[in-house]
Amino acid sequence: MSLPPINRLWRGIVFFVFLLFALFSVTLFKKTSNFAQPEEEVFEASTEICLLVAASGPVNVDTVFSLKADINRIFAYSSLGTNYTDTVWHTWYRGTEMIKNTPCKLEDSACFSSISADSLEEGNWSVDTRRKGILLSIKQFKIEK
Repeated sequence: MSLPPINRLWRGIVFFVFLLFALFSVTLFKKTSNFAQPEEEVFEASTEICLLVAASGPVNVDTVFSLKADINRIFAYSSLGTNYTDTVWHTWYRGTEMIKNTPCKLEDSACFSSISADSLEEGNWSVDTRRKGILLSIKQFKIEK
């Protein structure tokens, strides 16, 4: 059994190196295409559920509220990463049912909205914070009897 000619061996090596390079390029392209584009804006917001909003921020923050506690209103207070000039919306849900969609009252880099005790029922609730249809945050809380 004789060895193959050297030019066939070189062609095989060149083909194998080309194949490895192509696989590496495709893998690298897939990894880099998942990064956010620099022209996309990233908004930061965090929402707290509370019983009162003061000048310094939310008061009596919790995730479980009792209807027996003579609650008049429950507030959703969103701290926004920057000063917003556009309207920020709070959408209140009981389970999956939308109860109220209201614009937030903006103050500096925060906003708040509220829901009256008449609208509150026992169950799992959540508040979505949106700006221009983009979901900024979700806060879940519970109402108990």
